[in-house]
Amino acid sequence: MRYSTSLLSSLVKALMAVFPLCLLGGSCPSESAKEQPSTFHPGWHVLNDSEENLDKDKCLITKCGLGVLRFHVTDQQKCFNPDDFDLKGEKNNIVQMKPGVAYLVLTPNFYGSVTEEVFPKTMRDGMKYRNFDDKKGGIPLSFLEEWLAVDPIDCKDAILIIATGIEGNLGVSESLKKALRDKKEKGAVQDYTILRSGEAVRAHNSYVKEGKKVFTFIHTAG
Repeated sequence: MRYSTSLLSSLVKALMAVFPLCLLGGSCPSESAKEQPSTFHPGWHVLNDSEENLDKDKCLITKCGLGVLRFHVTDQQKCFNPDDFDLKGEKNNIVQMKPGVAYLVLTPNFYGSVTEEVFPKTMRDGMKYRNFDDKKGGIPLSFLEEWLAVDPIDCKDAILIIATGIEGNLGVSESLKKALRDKKEKGAVQDYTILRSGEAVRAHNSYVKEGKKVFTFIHTAG
C-alpha cells in the first residue's frame, strides 16, 4: 500500500507535536504512573501510614518493611535499650529501629529490642526459624514470662500479639503456644494472637486505637 506525500507529512508533524510535551515535562502517561507519594520508601512495603496528627497518647506503628520499622511512642513509654533506636523527632515521638535490630517488644509503658540484658533466658534458648519438616524451633517458651515481666502491670485485660516475621518464618514453639492457651483459659490474659508481621502491626494499631491494653512482639525479618 502506498501513502501520499501529504499524508506522511501530516503524520510526522503529529509525532513532532507529542514528543516535546514529554521532554519538557508534559503529562506523559508512563511518567505519571511512576509518580509516588513523598512518603514512599521501598522498605515500607508492608505498612506506610501517615505520621501526621498522631494521637499523643497512643503507641502506633507507622511504617514497616523487611528490616525496618517506625513507630510513635507516648510520653509515658520508656525505652530499656535506647542504643537500638533512632529518635526521628522529639516533637512527634517517632522512633525507628536501627539496622540489624530484628526483634521489638511494645507494652503500654515500655518498648525495646529483645537483647540478652532484658531477655537472658530467651536469648539463651534462641529465637530459631522453624524447620518446615517438623515442629522444632520458633520463639521459645522462656520468652513469655520475660516479655510480661518488662511491664509490671496487670495483664488480665491485655491482648498479646506475636508477629512471626514478614513471611512467617520464625514460628512459635509448641511449648509457647500451650503456655499462651493456658494463660487465656486461666484468665491471666484477655486474649492472644499469632500473625505474620504485616497482619500483626495492623492488629496492634487497631487494638490501640480502640483503647485496649496491648503487648506486641514484632519480628522484622523473614
